[in-house]
Amino acid sequence: MFTAAIVWFVTKENTEATDSVSASSSRFVGNLLVIPMDGSHWVGIKAIAQEMGRRGHRVTVVMPEVTSRMGPGKYYDTVTFPVPYDKAFVESVMATHKEIMKKSSQPFMEKIKSRITQIQSIVGMLHSTAESLLFNDRFPLTLQDFDAVLTDPMVPTGSLIARKLGLPTVNLLRGIPCSLDMKSAGCPSPPSYVPRFFSGYTDKMDFKQRVINTLVAFLEPLLCRVIYWHFDQIAYQFLGEKVGVAEVLSDSDIWLMRFDFTLEFPRPLMPNMVLVGGINCNVRNPLPEVSSVLITVKIQLFNMWLLCSLNSIMFNRKKNLHHVCFCRIWKTNK
Repeated sequence: MFTAAIVWFVTKENTEATDSVSASSSRFVGNLLVIPMDGSHWVGIKAIAQEMGRRGHRVTVVMPEVTSRMGPGKYYDTVTFPVPYDKAFVESVMATHKEIMKKSSQPFMEKIKSRITQIQSIVGMLHSTAESLLFNDRFPLTLQDFDAVLTDPMVPTGSLIARKLGLPTVNLLRGIPCSLDMKSAGCPSPPSYVPRFFSGYTDKMDFKQRVINTLVAFLEPLLCRVIYWHFDQIAYQFLGEKVGVAEVLSDSDIWLMRFDFTLEFPRPLMPNMVLVGGINCNVRNPLPEVSSVLITVKIQLFNMWLLCSLNSIMFNRKKNLHHVCFCRIWKTNK
C-alpha cells in the first residue's frame, strides 16, 4: 500500500505546492526508510523524500557523516553513520573527476589510465561506505518499524537492508551501465532492437551494428562482474546466504525509471516499471495569459486552395505582439 502511495506521488501531475499537510488528512501514514547514493543521484531521491514527508509520512534518510551533496531537510529526519574517510578525501575524488572530464587532449592510453584510477577511487569509497553501514552493530535500523525502503540500486546497500528487514523496495534510477537493472527486473532487452549503453547506436541499426550490439550484450555480464563482484561478497557476509546483487535486486517491487520515451529509444518495460523522467527538475512559473485573435484568409491559386490562419498572440508579460501563420493546402478536382 505504501509503495503505491509513492508511485502515486511521482506520477501525479499538478501537485499542489502547499507548505504543510497534516497527517490526519492522509488515509495512511507510512514510515519510509531512504538509503540514497551520494552525488547527483541524491537530487531525485531528495525530491521524493521531501514530498512524502510534507504529506505527513515519516521519512528517515540514512547518510554517511561525510558527504558531497547530501544533507538535512525540512520534511525528513536524518540518521548518520561514521565512515573511514574525511571531507578532504571526498573533495579530492570529486576534483579528480572534474579534472579528468576537462582533459580532452590527453593521449588515449593516458586517458584510459586516468579513468581507471578514478573509477577505482570511487568504487573503493562506495565499498567503504556500504561496509560502514551494513556492518555497524550500533545502527538502530532493526529497532524501527518501517513500511518500505526507497533507494538507488546503483549501490545496492538499500536493497540489501530491505531484504534483511523483509521490506518492499522502491528503486529510483536512470539505469545501470551493464543493464543489471533490466536483467533483475526480468525485462526483455533484445540486442537486435535495444541499443546497449556503450555502443552509441540508436534503435535503427543495420546488420553490422546489430552484430556489434549483440557482442556488446555478451560482454555485459563480464562488466557487471567487474563492477559488483565485491558487493556480491558483501551480500553473502551481510545476509548469510549465497545470493548475488542480481538476485537481491530481483526482489524489488517498484522501479522508478528517471527517463521518458520522448528522449529515449523505445524498449520493452515490465509492469512494475514507472517512467518518472523530469522528477528532479525545478517547477517553473506558469505561462502568462495569452490573448488570441484568429484571422482566416482563403486564396485560390492554380486549382488549389490555400487556407491561412493568422494568429496574433499577445504576451502580457513582455507587452509585445507575435504573429504566427499556419497554412494548409487543398487541391481541387477541377
